[in-house]
Order: sequence, then C-alpha cells, then structure tokens
Amino acid sequence: MKKSITLKELAKLLKVSVSTVSKALNDSHEISESTKRKVEEAAKLHNYKPNRAALNLKSGKTNTIGVVLPSIKNFFLSRALRGIESVVANTNYNIVISITNESHEKEVKSIETLTNGMVDGIIISVSEETQVIQDFSHLHDIPDDIHVVMFDRVENTINSDKVLVDDYDAILKAVRDLKFKGRNKIVLASTISKLSVGQQRTKGYIDSIKDKHEPILVEGPEDFIEVKLNKLLKEGDIDAIIALDEESSLAAFRAGKKNDLLDNGKLFIIGYAGKTLSEHLSPSLTTVDQHGKKVGRTAAKLLLERFKRPTKDIEQKVVDSTLRERGTTLKRS
Repeated sequence: MKKSITLKELAKLLKVSVSTVSKALNDSHEISESTKRKVEEAAKLHNYKPNRAALNLKSGKTNTIGVVLPSIKNFFLSRALRGIESVVANTNYNIVISITNESHEKEVKSIETLTNGMVDGIIISVSEETQVIQDFSHLHDIPDDIHVVMFDRVENTINSDKVLVDDYDAILKAVRDLKFKGRNKIVLASTISKLSVGQQRTKGYIDSIKDKHEPILVEGPEDFIEVKLNKLLKEGDIDAIIALDEESSLAAFRAGKKNDLLDNGKLFIIGYAGKTLSEHLSPSLTTVDQHGKKVGRTAAKLLLERFKRPTKDIEQKVVDSTLRERGTTLKRS
C-alpha cells in the first residue's frame, strides 16, 4: 500500500508554508487558483490524507450527519435514506445510520451517542414507541449547535426544520377517486393507527367518506385485519378498501383474493407498498406513492442549508403524494 504523506512533508515538497497547503486544500479565497491546483495535484500524487480527528478538534465540526430511522424494512424509509445519501454524497459530509426498530429506548440511546461529539446534525423519523408514549425529552435535550431535521413522523413541539408527506390530502384524493369510479362502501384498514401519519390518513378518510356512509375502520395487526376483512366481505356489500400501510395492504389483497373479488373488479383496493411488490401482485396493486426519495433529498438539503445559515427561520416542507393506478382499481368485464 502506498504510504501517506503528512501535511508538513507536503508543504516541504512544494516549498511553501504548512498554512498555505492547509488553506489551499480547504479552498480558501486567500490562495490563488493556480496554487490550489498545484497543491491538490501533489496531495493526490503523494496520497495525502488529512487527519480528520485533528481537523475536527480544530474546527469543532465532525463533518458527519446522523440519520435515525425506525426501520429499514419499510419501503418508504429505505427510499428516503437513498434520497438523503444521494444529496450528502455530493458534499464532504459522511453519514452514520442508526436503526431503532421502533423502540423508544434505542432511539434515546442513538440520540445520546450521536450528540456526544459524533455529528454536526441529525435527520430523524421517530419510532412508533416514541409516538405512543409521547416522550420526546431526548429530542428536546439535543444541544443547540447540533441541527435537527425531522421527516414523515415528526413532533410539532420540537423546534426544527421538518419534511412532511401530505398524508391527509393523499387519502382525500384516494377516496375521491374511488367515489368517481362508483364505489359506494369503502373500508379503511390500518396497522399504524398509533402513528401520527396513520392518524392523519385516517382523518382524511373519515372527513371524505362521511357523506357516503359511516366510517368503517379495521385497525390492528395484519392477521386480525385479514380475518376482519374476510368477514366483512362475506357479510356485506363492501366494494373498496383503502389500506394505510404495507401490512394492511397485503391483508386486504389476500382477503380480496380469498373471496374471489379482485380478478373481476368487484373489489377495488388502494394501498401503500413499494413499486416492486405492487407490480408483482396479480392483479397489480394501486398505491399511494409518497415519493420517499424526494422526501429524503428535501430533508438533507434542509440540513445542509441549516449548516450554512444557522439562524434562518425554521422551515416546514410538504411533499405531495401521487396515486399510482394499477390493476386493483380497474374495472373488468
């Protein structure tokens, strides 16, 4: 392996001061472009690697961003992470990822670790357990010099930039689409009723369905939802289901298949699931696309802008969802 050269050795080789080399490598306006190019070329040729620990001590910055996610299995969150990475990859920042597995305790420990001199900023979507017990003290305790951006699952009492998905309006649009297609009895299925996003989606359903019929809510674990939907489909005149997450979407799909209502278009389903899964079902599943990658990109850009302008006003961005029509909302003869 090629041996690295030190900053002092690089300066001696170029016959300039250590200060000149350091400023050139940090793109200082005090150094001419020709000198910068000469220093950069020599640094590359001689395999110069800056001492990150020393730089961090000197600047008080780590050039690291912490990303705290409740799950990586969730398609939307994995897409959001890809969006964050795509933006940060074009900067001199590194990413440290922490997965809480929906645990409040793990989230608290992640925040404690990250804020102990590890990161300059944090991008977070809070865990289910944190939202259920409503304990956000660990987020309130984050030092002021560590900037925070919350996305999707946010807490309004935290004074930070936020990126939201139009959960309420997305379901309004979904119900409107089903009504337009002549669906008269629409059920809502959800395994995320305890989450803020689930509550917003449910509110959108209740507000938009009440002129048709009383809301029909099926909430609980995936297996319970499937059993309950099977019973409703056998007993009633249900002609559409809106499922608010991947688990309830699959439960609704299985119930529709079991009752032989999907291939003939007697039952319509709109769900939340990744593109690959949705397109491989038969019939393919119509979904609400939350544009996870765009959400992640937006969160990363907000944090990078906050680094540059720490005192600017707090911002809240909303990313619109799109209804992706596939086989489960198409009428068949």
